[in-house]
Amino acid sequence: MSYDWHKTILPSEGTREFYEEIDRRHFSSSSFYRSPAPSSRPFARPFERWIPFDQLRGKHVLEIGCGLGSHAQLFSEAGCNLICIDLTDRAVENTRRRLKLRGLPADVRRMDAEEMAFADGQFDFVWSWGVIHHSAHTGRILEQVYRVLKLGGEFRFMVYHRPSLSGFYSLGRGFLAGKFFQGMTARQILSFYTDGYFARFYTRAELRDLLLRCGFARMETCVLGQKSELLPLPGKGALGSLKRVLLRAIPDKLAEQVLSVAGYFLFAVAHKDARNS
Repeated sequence: MSYDWHKTILPSEGTREFYEEIDRRHFSSSSFYRSPAPSSRPFARPFERWIPFDQLRGKHVLEIGCGLGSHAQLFSEAGCNLICIDLTDRAVENTRRRLKLRGLPADVRRMDAEEMAFADGQFDFVWSWGVIHHSAHTGRILEQVYRVLKLGGEFRFMVYHRPSLSGFYSLGRGFLAGKFFQGMTARQILSFYTDGYFARFYTRAELRDLLLRCGFARMETCVLGQKSELLPLPGKGALGSLKRVLLRAIPDKLAEQVLSVAGYFLFAVAHKDARNS
């Protein structure tokens, strides 16, 4: 999650300036991530629409897939008892370094989310943004999350949304490139044209069925996205410059209306209710 697909970040990795630029790019990439600050508050945090920061102070929180630490910093600043896990050494080292630079506490570990070494019912809240769909066994992660959540706890997470504009673009690109004629399925083509070695895509119904099989009996979902999805143009060169100009001309409200139906991100809140355990 460096948001540096075209290698344009100038500060060296591991510096305070590097992490600030990552955050700027990440948090500005979608109006869904921004929250207007009420006049009674000095500032608004990114992702306040999706993370109940004010309810998490002193709570035991787990982040699955901390990446380079953008969300870990938000949780730590909110006063959580935070544990972050990631499968890669780079992510663990960067998140530790970022938080140390800010003087923020967290326990950051290298761990496979399919086999988490935590006690049953250890966490009040679990968060994961764009991570668990990169596992070949997403269901195992959901089973583990259900196990480590306390009764009444929540798992909030994002996976890729199959019936999305970006998904349709990828399928069209695969058709023009002859991928279908080479024997690739639609699922394989979607995975081929996204980030990571492997990626799964879900409809709302498919995600709900998977959560039910893994123990969750109550959940809500919604669709989100980034404004860049509205224009399938390259992000660099002359076309990239044109794309940025055109995107600035699209009102955020209009973009959100479209992306709330056909965005690339499927966001879910799954509850571990006492009566269902």
